Amino acid sequence: MCLLSWLFCTALIIPQTLHAAENYAIITLNKDFKKLSKGKARMLYRGKAKSLQGKKIELSDWPSNNQTRNEFYQLLLGKDAAQMSAHWAGLSFSGKARPPREMKTSSLDELLQWLSQKPTRIGYAPLESLPESVTVLYVVKKDKNHE
Repeated sequence: MCLLSWLFCTALIIPQTLHAAENYAIITLNKDFKKLSKGKARMLYRGKAKSLQGKKIELSDWPSNNQTRNEFYQLLLGKDAAQMSAHWAGLSFSGKARPPREMKTSSLDELLQWLSQKPTRIGYAPLESLPESVTVLYVVKKDKNHE
């Protein structure tokens, strides 16, 4: 009976663990963009920087209910997805910045397709799931403070 209970609990825990990524990468398909500093990466996803190397950029975001979105913002900016949605709404309302384009699905293929349509598009995804064709601009690492 104990073994059966252990197996049941393990089955409930393992799928949730597999969804959590250790590291996230801010990415593009543009090989000309240079790596970002932590400050510049934070500025992009706070709406305080609208261009890179003189080129106006477009950002993407995962769907609002996606765990990747929440974890990314928590690690990069110390805010959850709801706080960032409110932040972007304020910037958008005031005309200071446009929020990142929300992907329709939680599909890496959809993100890569969107990125491929313009060389100035930038997104983020779990580092472990990325193909070699992407250019990693910055890695957001999970440190001991977030575990």
